[in-house]
Amino acid sequence: MGLDLEYIEGQTPLEQEEMDGLLISTSATRGELDEFEQHNIEKAIMWSLNRSFKADIIFNERFIRKLHTQMYGDVWSWTGEFRKTNKNIGMDW
Repeated sequence: MGLDLEYIEGQTPLEQEEMDGLLISTSATRGELDEFEQHNIEKAIMWSLNRSFKADIIFNERFIRKLHTQMYGDVWSWTGEFRKTNKNIGMDW
């Protein structure tokens, strides 16, 4: 895969298996990937503004998975799933 990922502090490092789930074949840099993700997040914001959510709906696993898919589903094939790798972002143990 041609995606060139250079991580800066605070970014989530991706495993090869996660990168293989990239749906955008034209993305070649982290900056381009960030733009695709940002566009998808903006679509998710518009999706959420057209709905009325009650606490019992949004505070459950099903909704969180659906929201994740709304935010990243056009970019990644694995959205709405739990990570299969440990990530320790922004905190030293």
